Amino acid sequence: MDPHTSTSTAHDQDRPTHRLPVEILACILNFLFPEPGDSHAGRSKSEMAELYRLRMVSKSWKDLIEGMPALWTYVSTAYPTAVVRDCLRWSKNHFLRIRIFHVFITSAEALIECLRLLQPHSHRWITLCYSTTGGPDVDEAQSRIFLESPAPMLQSIYVNLSAFTSGVEVNLAGGRAQGVKHLTLHDGLLPWSSSLIHGLEELSLMVEETVPVEEILDIFVKSPALRYFELSCEGAEGQNNPTALATRSLDTVAASLKQVVIHITHPHITTRILSEISMPSCESVELSMDLTALGGDLQTLDQAMAQFMPRIRETLSSGGRTTLLVSSESDFEWCSPLKHKGFQFSFGISGTDLERLIEWIRNVSAVLEAPLELEISLTTPHRQTLETLSEWGEVTKLEIPWMEDPSEDEMDEMVSIPNFLGDVRVNPIDGLSWNFPNLRELDVYNAGYHPLEIFGMLNKRYLPDTYVRAMEGLGISIQTPPKIALRVQGSIAGGNATIMMALEKHWGVTSLNQGGLDKSQFTDE
Repeated sequence: MDPHTSTSTAHDQDRPTHRLPVEILACILNFLFPEPGDSHAGRSKSEMAELYRLRMVSKSWKDLIEGMPALWTYVSTAYPTAVVRDCLRWSKNHFLRIRIFHVFITSAEALIECLRLLQPHSHRWITLCYSTTGGPDVDEAQSRIFLESPAPMLQSIYVNLSAFTSGVEVNLAGGRAQGVKHLTLHDGLLPWSSSLIHGLEELSLMVEETVPVEEILDIFVKSPALRYFELSCEGAEGQNNPTALATRSLDTVAASLKQVVIHITHPHITTRILSEISMPSCESVELSMDLTALGGDLQTLDQAMAQFMPRIRETLSSGGRTTLLVSSESDFEWCSPLKHKGFQFSFGISGTDLERLIEWIRNVSAVLEAPLELEISLTTPHRQTLETLSEWGEVTKLEIPWMEDPSEDEMDEMVSIPNFLGDVRVNPIDGLSWNFPNLRELDVYNAGYHPLEIFGMLNKRYLPDTYVRAMEGLGISIQTPPKIALRVQGSIAGGNATIMMALEKHWGVTSLNQGGLDKSQFTDE
């Protein structure tokens, strides 16, 4: 059936829907099809298909729907060309939200046709989302003409130029958009004289190879109301190729900045930015850097984080236990508690070792009155990593969020967490003790260990009181670890119900969480 035609008979006119006041119908339509905001989601093809079906109810419905411009202001390359034409016509003079998304398997001809249809309406664009994965048929010149079309009303821009020539410079919106508040630009550059970088509130840049440090520092001057700043670059070098740590300090004040995210391999660039831009209102900082070139020295991180240290220590004092994610023997992330309402931080660090990292964390926490507590989130249980971690008295929780498959070279280094926790240490002076001596929580729900393995660990780690008293009577000291809260994956099938009950009632266990299982099923008969 042709979506552009509809019929209405005398019988149709007797239906209750045709007696519905148009004002009420309009309200219902606005509720069912709200005008898309600045998000990338927009309006799906199925929603548009439903809108076309409603047009076919009757002529009055058709006239009403086509006469409501707000229903047609979102335009996507996912739509057929005929629908794009309808959106441009029925949206009248209203602002448009444009989404261009092209993948290699889709028709380049359809993309180019859509760009040509949209370009004459650039004066109505209010948001633009453009992303293509390229392919031999994509016309970069045509895309550039589209992206550089004068669009003075644009307020939000998301552009991914990964399909373009590396390091391409594109004068988005013809450089004429004076009111852009949100700008995301991946794998491309703007002319730094562009008006788009004035007055921004949110900025996200992903650049390749070279970071234009001076120009980026200048953005904070041109956009004093900036609230969110993100900069990412793998294997980056600074434009002026810095070889020494920055010596200037806090020349510019970003008074409105609330959140900063910097993922750059080269640590000097991060230090340069954070040592020259003061961020007194910042509520969240997320960094990642590779310290290999510096021999794993964490002094760079100290300098980069100098202005945030008082707030980090406040979080450590009031937020409770922080988390250290250990992805490999030299790849780590230390972050604040997720539910903490104060200052949030996340530091991704590679190219150093665990001993240096824990020493740095201890130095950061040295002035605190309360002892430091760490949750270790471990994805690959290497023996050497576990042996290093197990010495840290600060570790009170151990979690396996997921298990990464080890390489063939790593297979011999993998250890079982239950076996490792059950291993006893013998010291002539201190007597008997166990790995992770202050561990109070263990979450191995996603690790796939059988409940019997956990039960065996408990029996080795928590000796019965009679054994402890007997050994102490022989002059052997027992450093019994604190009781533990467990989260394991259990089953009520077969004999596992008995095992799970035994885990819950074990003298070394304070609580047992079996994930989605109902604990009421494990009650005394």
